[in-house]
Amino acid sequence: MRVGVDATSWNNRRGYGRFARNAVGRLVALDPQTDYVLYAGEPVEAPAGSTVRQVASGRGPLALARLSAAASRDRLDAFLFPSVYTYFPVFGVPTVVGVHDTIARRHPELTLPRRRDRAAWRLKERVAVRRAAAVFTVSQAARAELGLDVVVVPEAPDPVFAPRPPEAVEKALAELGLERAEPLVVYAAGLSPHKNVETLLEAFAGLGSNGSRLVLAGALEDETFASAAGSIRERVRGLGLDERVLLPGYVSDEQLACLYTAAAAAVVPSLAEGFGLPAVEAAACGAAVVLSDLPAHRESLGDAALYFAPRDASALRAALERALSEPGHGDRARAAVAGLTWDPAATRLRELIHGVAER
Repeated sequence: MRVGVDATSWNNRRGYGRFARNAVGRLVALDPQTDYVLYAGEPVEAPAGSTVRQVASGRGPLALARLSAAASRDRLDAFLFPSVYTYFPVFGVPTVVGVHDTIARRHPELTLPRRRDRAAWRLKERVAVRRAAAVFTVSQAARAELGLDVVVVPEAPDPVFAPRPPEAVEKALAELGLERAEPLVVYAAGLSPHKNVETLLEAFAGLGSNGSRLVLAGALEDETFASAAGSIRERVRGLGLDERVLLPGYVSDEQLACLYTAAAAAVVPSLAEGFGLPAVEAAACGAAVVLSDLPAHRESLGDAALYFAPRDASALRAALERALSEPGHGDRARAAVAGLTWDPAATRLRELIHGVAER
């Protein structure tokens, strides 16, 4: 059997890029009898046992048309889209499409600032779901929000996210201009409006001068969604936090694992999540996790996290104070995610792909 895979998100730094790399990587390893062909617009580091079909570069309509034409004429038995975000039509081939969340639908003005982009997104998602032979999502919480009877393909931490040795931590902190003695509060995700970073800044300012530093790790430029980088910088200045907040931009996974290992607390203040992968990654490194009270976060961390109402800066400040003063939160968080691997995701994807190909 020959299966195509949309790999145009393979190098993406957001969660759906990480999902593609990890879930498809394990899928290829667990299904060696199937020939997996990754369709990409740029060089990708394909998993052993798969092949890459580099078709077109860029993100415009012409690139998508070339990808669509190539996949439609290559005599495939099925085609997998790890995420609907990078969907393009494939004709004559049954498709499996992942819809990770409803964020662009629930918070359109915070994710896609232009009306034409929002209209194009709604159309693409509608077409992708209606034409799909099978649809999946990444959590029971996302499934409930979608309102569709779809399969859940769960996520897990990338293997790099585990407690790092002291020498690696010291090196990574030095590279970022940080010291191990400083209590660190770490946020690492996109700097988009729906990530609610301004509430985190207000809460952190309320902690007072306790010697702690806040690291906001995330791309400052070239964002896929709307960027709040400018307003975040202004808020940092307005709160007088220039000396206490570090904006390093994108950091490597190894640096991020070291930051989480050193962190007194890792915070995810999002207004909405499909799965909440940053929370699970931080927990896997042994960080105490402080999370906005969302169904997706409750599903993955249960009682092992400290929760706050998403827009309540006072509640977030209180949760941070607990994380910084009470021992044991990091150990509980790590134990809660210790059994998560990408094998269940790969197994369910294999079942979906083989099912639609046989039908």
